[in-house]
Amino acid sequence: MARRLSAAELQARADKAKAREAERRQNLISNPKAYKPQAADDYDTAYYRDPLEAGLILAVTVKKEAYTKLGGLTSVGLLATVPENAVSIPKVRGDKRKLITVSWFFGDDTPIVVPATATRNRYVKFYDKNGNQSHYSIPFSVATGAFTLSTIITNFGTLFNKTNGTKREVLGAHGEVFLKFGKEVIARF
Repeated sequence: MARRLSAAELQARADKAKAREAERRQNLISNPKAYKPQAADDYDTAYYRDPLEAGLILAVTVKKEAYTKLGGLTSVGLLATVPENAVSIPKVRGDKRKLITVSWFFGDDTPIVVPATATRNRYVKFYDKNGNQSHYSIPFSVATGAFTLSTIITNFGTLFNKTNGTKREVLGAHGEVFLKFGKEVIARF
């Protein structure tokens, strides 16, 4: 069982949280960013074959930039159209079905030192915006034929293996890639 915190310790935590919130608000005021709406033509509807329920096809919205970096929809196991004699179900926010996704970020050769502030120490990060964005995520499946979860993991290894992965260049020198089921990481390179 954890030790109870004294009133002084609780007050110190509260003061630090207030300082962090004040710093965040001041940063938003002093560095305003213009609102940039997402263009509808930046996204496509693709069809995801669920490995857990045979025959289930979910209609998902995917960012064009994410799947073109990986070589197209078929390289990530998504379909451009619904197969004949199949019905698709739209995947909407709040749906309890978990998808298998690939999440990655581009890691640069040169580290970026983020300076210290009043509420946190300095830290070093390797990711940087390569183009417009640094972090990506896209559903990952198998486009045709019978498959299992191990087939998906094998295809993931083919794309991102450290020694001979075909799409390893999207990670840069220090990037990382994760295969996730919902929020749980299944595999990484």
